[in-house]
Amino acid sequence: MTNLSPSRRGILFVCTGNIARSPFMELTLANRLAGTSAVGLPVSSAGTYALARSGVHPEVTAELRNRGIDASDFTTTQLTANLILNAGLILTASREHRRLVARLAPERRNVTFTLRQFVRLIQLDPVGEVRVATDGPLEALAQLASRNRGLSSGSQDDDDVIDPVNSRRQFPAAFAAIDPAISLLADLITGLRDLSSRSR
Repeated sequence: MTNLSPSRRGILFVCTGNIARSPFMELTLANRLAGTSAVGLPVSSAGTYALARSGVHPEVTAELRNRGIDASDFTTTQLTANLILNAGLILTASREHRRLVARLAPERRNVTFTLRQFVRLIQLDPVGEVRVATDGPLEALAQLASRNRGLSSGSQDDDDVIDPVNSRRQFPAAFAAIDPAISLLADLITGLRDLSSRSR
């Protein structure tokens, strides 16, 4: 598989089975970007131990349906090094997933974060200081978050989004942890796309 050029790389979300957390992230972000300047941005997800040819977990399907999002066409994907190499920004559900991504493609560590870690790091620096990289907004955001790693002390337990699959009662908590991060991410991407368009 040929690696994509940096300008064509999108966002890759990663969890374990690719049936709950990462598809929820993918489909929610894609829905948020619809109708914006970033509507064409590639958004995908994969699992470190994906269930073969599976769909989205019923609890996630129901939640997405309540938001007007159709998950019926979703099919699970196994994480591979090529998927990582062809992503401009990799956001994982947990620190363990982040470690697994780094093992598969060490050269992409600088653009790999847990979803909640990324949001925490990106907010340590004023958004106004983000500059649109020549490769695009994802690279600009990844550069800012990576630069801010040194401003944050230690590993944060709340960087992980709990796996709700084995406990139905955990799904609301997982959705609540993901939602604000996806909202911020959508706003950042759209804002940088708009800035990039105006500067041309």
